[in-house]
Amino acid sequence: MSVQVSYKKQTVFFMLSILIILSVVEFTIRIYDYYNPNCNFVNSDVFADVDDNLKLQICRDNVSLKWEINPLFLIPNQNLNTITVNSDGFRGNELSANPDYRIFVIGGSTTFGVGATSDSKTIPYFLQEKMNQVFPNQNVEIINAGIPQAYSFTESTLIKEKILLYSPDLLIIYDGWNDLGQDYEFYSQGTDPIFLDKLVRYIGKSDYVTPKFILTYYFNLKHNSDEIVHFNSYKINEKISLWTNTWEDICQLEKENNFKTIITLQPLVGTGQKNLTSEESNNFIKFDGESAILYYDSYQSGLNKLNSECFSTLDLRNAFDSNAETIFYDFGHVGDFGNKIIAEKIYEKILPIVIKDIKE
Repeated sequence: MSVQVSYKKQTVFFMLSILIILSVVEFTIRIYDYYNPNCNFVNSDVFADVDDNLKLQICRDNVSLKWEINPLFLIPNQNLNTITVNSDGFRGNELSANPDYRIFVIGGSTTFGVGATSDSKTIPYFLQEKMNQVFPNQNVEIINAGIPQAYSFTESTLIKEKILLYSPDLLIIYDGWNDLGQDYEFYSQGTDPIFLDKLVRYIGKSDYVTPKFILTYYFNLKHNSDEIVHFNSYKINEKISLWTNTWEDICQLEKENNFKTIITLQPLVGTGQKNLTSEESNNFIKFDGESAILYYDSYQSGLNKLNSECFSTLDLRNAFDSNAETIFYDFGHVGDFGNKIIAEKIYEKILPIVIKDIKE
């Protein structure tokens, strides 16, 4: 009997020791991660003029952001230092009750504004500021419906199941990059379709920092290595057709739901005629830009088709041609300045449309 008690005590002691060790490791990593968050962009020239503490806060907030998958949507009511997700699950302020004109900007992390220094430095917010100047006496509302990892399938699902309930007047689709990299076989399965992806997402949503820290460190090591991330061109023509058909289906809903749609192709490193800086050139090489942009340019055929099926289209691949400074901090994400330029390009496109619609 005494031997059994001794064995039980040893087991309890062993379990307590493991818990104490894990707790110490978790506490230590939490402190280290708070002061040294592992984000690739902090050393980019894009953020050269951004305060170091603010850069660290942007990093912490983007890591802390939570969203659900299948269907993909942001979890509402997230109030971080540089990111606000309102009660409807969109980035930014609460929605107006009865706006005069409602515009949704839909896309992935570039629309959402990953890397933006605040909610007010995203593409939709810059666009909102421009509209406020032109329509001081009317409420033209711009809503940021960007979600990290979103691509045409998840975006179209969001439109059908959620956005149409808000009676939009205009949809602006700002994407292309995520569709370019989306696996053809998993197109209709949404984000994180395989078990490993689901596991990584589950760990990312948890409040336990240690496994998230290890995963982030691992992925960033791969990102920062000299190894080229080769572009996978498997079934690229079929992927272009999927992208085109998905937006064609949304555009078919325009008349019966009384809204307009503008489909865009976003700029990436190497699109257009921009003279790349040293940092951008390194990213171009790192992400196999020569192959990726060659196939990305093929999406122009889909955009041409959509121009006759949708209300309008806008090719933004050359948006940064006249900018000599570093705009991209990786292959597709930009900072505040890049977001402002894109907003101005979109504004030039939609202003005549909004003026005409409001007058009617």
